Amino acid sequence: MFVWGGEKCESSCVCHPLNKKRPLVLKNMDMVFQEISPGFRELTYCNTLLIDDCPYKCVGNVPYFYILLHPFNSEVDDKNYLLATLWPYLLGLFEAPNTLTYVGSHPHGQKWVSKENPHWKSIKTYAWSPST
Repeated sequence: MFVWGGEKCESSCVCHPLNKKRPLVLKNMDMVFQEISPGFRELTYCNTLLIDDCPYKCVGNVPYFYILLHPFNSEVDDKNYLLATLWPYLLGLFEAPNTLTYVGSHPHGQKWVSKENPHWKSIKTYAWSPST
């Protein structure tokens, strides 16, 4: 497990859809794999899970490779959420043959950004497609 902070994210040329004062940064997992894999076992889309609470940061990654938690809120008991919901999900993933199969069969959290999203026009350039 590791944290990939904003300083290591890829900057885009568009503003963050929810905060126009900040640029949209993307969590490009190909960059993560290149930097982290030499020190760990080989990381791939099949054995790694990206967890974030901002769907816009993940648009450039393979579908079913990431889950999008609902943003944490101090009014909600996050500890209970983690223990009651996320932990069992991760245990199921641990038993699964690979990440893509498990996440594809067990959706969790927020929906991914798609063509139906009102901000799609500004971020579609960065979205994953089978040809990338």
